[in-house]
Amino acid sequence: MYLNEVKLHTWEDFEAEITTLFDSVGKKRAATRLPVSRLLFRGHANVSWKLDTTLERYTSQQYSMRDYYNLIRGVRPAVESFTKRDWNLSEEYSIDESIPGPPLGYAFMIYLRHHGFPSPLLDWTRSPYVAAYFAFRTEGAALDDSVAIYSYVWHDGHVYMCDVDKAAIFGLGPYAITHKRHYSQQCEYTICKKRVNDSRVYANHEDAIVINNVQGSLKKYVLPRKERAKALEKLNVMNISAYSLFGNEESLMETLAYQEISQRQSKA
Repeated sequence: MYLNEVKLHTWEDFEAEITTLFDSVGKKRAATRLPVSRLLFRGHANVSWKLDTTLERYTSQQYSMRDYYNLIRGVRPAVESFTKRDWNLSEEYSIDESIPGPPLGYAFMIYLRHHGFPSPLLDWTRSPYVAAYFAFRTEGAALDDSVAIYSYVWHDGHVYMCDVDKAAIFGLGPYAITHKRHYSQQCEYTICKKRVNDSRVYANHEDAIVINNVQGSLKKYVLPRKERAKALEKLNVMNISAYSLFGNEESLMETLAYQEISQRQSKA
C-alpha cells in the first residue's frame, strides 16, 4: 500500500479526481484477472485526523479479537432489552483469527458501531459524495483550514505478500443483517490486526501504513474548508443530508436547519 496525498483547490477539482479514479479502477478490472475491489471512501472533518477507530479514540487499552468479542457479548443483554431483537452471539469463540474475513459477531459489531459503542471497525462508504458530506458536515472555526477525503482499494489487481504477524489491514464484506444506516450510508469496513503471542489483537491502521504491510492503494485528498457551502449545496441536490444518512428526528432537524438557515445565508 502507498499513501498519496493530493492537494486540491476546489470542489470541482475533487469531482474531476474521483471521475479519473473510477475510470482507472474500471481499466484495471478490464486489464487483469486478479481481483480489483470496489472503491471505498472516508471523510475527515479535520485534515490532521488519523485513521483511528472509535475504540482507539475511546481507550488506549489494546483488545484481542477474543477479548473484544467477550466485551460485546457482555453488553448484548442491555442492547437486546432495548431493541427487542436476539443477536444470537455464540458462547463458543470459534474462528480462525489468522485468515481474512469478518470477526465473530460482525453484524452486532456494525450495529454497535452505528450507535456509538467503541468499535475496532473503521467505517468507509462506497460513495465519494457520502464521504464528502462527512468531511464538510461540521462548519469548523475557520475558513482557511482543510478537510480530507480518503480513497481506498483493498485489492487493486496486484499480488501482495503481507506479514500476518505484523499490523495489516483487511477489508470486510458489505452484507450483514444489521441497522439500516449501514445501507443508507453504503458502508463497508476494515480492521487492522496483528499477532501477539498466539492471538490476534486489533491494531492501528496507521501502523500498517507506516511499515507498508498492506495490500491495495490509498489516497488522501485535501480540500479547503471554504468549499463547504458549494459542496453541501451539491450534496443536498443529490439528497445526501444528515436525514438521508441517519434517518432520525435529530438528523431531520439538522437537515432543516441547513436548508432554512445555513443554505439561505450562503446565498444572501
